[in-house]
Amino acid sequence: MSRLKHPLLLNTSSYYLINFSDYFLSLIILPFLARTISMEGIGLLGLVNTLGVVCLLVMEYGFSLSATREIASNNKKNISLLVSRVLITKLILIIPCFIISICSFLIVPIFDKYQLLIILTLIISIFNGVTPIWYFQGIQKIYSFALLKISIRIISIVPIFLLVRSVNDIWIVLFFQCIASLLTCLISLSWLFKKVRFVSVSFKDIANSLISGWHTFSLTIIPPLFTMFAFYWLSSKLSIESMGLLNSAERIFKAIISIFGPIGQAIYPFLISQLSKDKMRAIIQTRQLFWVYLAVSISTSSIIIIVANPLIKWYLGQVFLESAKILQVFALSIPIIKISHILGRQWMLSIKLDKVVNIAVIFSNIVLFIFLTSFYNDYKVFSFPLSLLIAESFLLLFYIIYLQYY
Repeated sequence: MSRLKHPLLLNTSSYYLINFSDYFLSLIILPFLARTISMEGIGLLGLVNTLGVVCLLVMEYGFSLSATREIASNNKKNISLLVSRVLITKLILIIPCFIISICSFLIVPIFDKYQLLIILTLIISIFNGVTPIWYFQGIQKIYSFALLKISIRIISIVPIFLLVRSVNDIWIVLFFQCIASLLTCLISLSWLFKKVRFVSVSFKDIANSLISGWHTFSLTIIPPLFTMFAFYWLSSKLSIESMGLLNSAERIFKAIISIFGPIGQAIYPFLISQLSKDKMRAIIQTRQLFWVYLAVSISTSSIIIIVANPLIKWYLGQVFLESAKILQVFALSIPIIKISHILGRQWMLSIKLDKVVNIAVIFSNIVLFIFLTSFYNDYKVFSFPLSLLIAESFLLLFYIIYLQYY
C-alpha cells in the first residue's frame, strides 16, 4: 500500500506544479495586464485563447487520455510503436489547426487588425501539442517534467512585466509564451527519446490511431469548441470591453476549477491500474473521491460567491467590478462540474464507456448553445455562465441516471 501512495502523492504534487504554470502564473500577470492593456486587451486575449485551446486539443487528439491509458496499462512491449504513432499523428494534425486558425481569422472581424495574434497562438498550440506530457503521465513519472515547465514559464513572464505597456503590446505576451512552449517541447522530447526508440509507422497504423481515438478526441474537443463558437458569437454582439469582463471572470473561474485537476490527472492512470487488479477497491476509492470532491467544491463555490466583489476590486481594479457578478454565476457551476468529472472522466472512462460519455458531452454542449442564444437578449454577458450552469447540470443528471441502470 505504501508503495502506491508515494508515487500517487508525488504525481499529484507534480500536476499541481503544471497547473500552477498553466493557470496561476497567468493569474499573477492578469492584474498587471488589466492595468496596461485594459479591458480591450483582455477581451482580445480571451478570444485568441479560445482558439488556442481548440488547436491544442486538436493536436492532442485525446492522446492525453488514450495514450496515457495505454501506457499506464503496462503494455511496454509496443511502447516505441505507440510513441512514434502518436508523435507522427500530431504532426499531421497541424493541418486542421491551420485551417481552424484561418477560419477564425475570416469569421471574427476584430482579428483583421491582429493577424499576428492568430499566428502566435497557432505556434504556441503546436509546440504544446507536440510536448509529450502524456508519456510522463502514463509512466507516472511527471515530477521532472513539472519542474521543467514551471521553471521555463516563470522565466518567460519576466519580460512581460518589463516590456508590455499598452494594448499594442499584446503580441509580446504571446511571443514569450511561444518561446516557453518551444523550450518545454524540445527538452521534454529529448528526455523521451533517451528512453524510447523512434520506429517507422505505417499509414494504416496512423489511420487506426485516428479512428480508435475518435471518441476520446471528440470528448475533449467538444466543450472548448462550443466555447470558442460561443465566444465568437458573443464577440459579434458585445463590445470588446464586455468580452474583457467575461474573459477576466472566466480566467479566474478556470484557475479555480484547475485546483481539482491534478488530483484527477494523477488518479486516472492509477485508477486504471487498480481496475485491472482489484475492481472493488477501485470502486471504493472512486466513491471516496466523489465525497471529497463534493465537499471541497461546495465550499469553494460558496467562498467565491462571498468574496467575489472585494476580490475583483482589489485584484483587477474598480473598472472590472462587473466581472465579479459574472464570476459569482460561474461559481455556481463548480460543484456540478467537479462531480460530473468524477462520474464521467474518471469512472466511466476508466471502465471504457467512452462512447456514452461522448454522446452526453455533445448533447450538453448543444444545450449550452441553445440556452446561450435564448438568454442573450435578457442577460447579455451573463448569458454564457448561465448557459454553462444549465448544460453542466444536464450532463451530471445524465451520468447519474445512466450509472443507476448500468
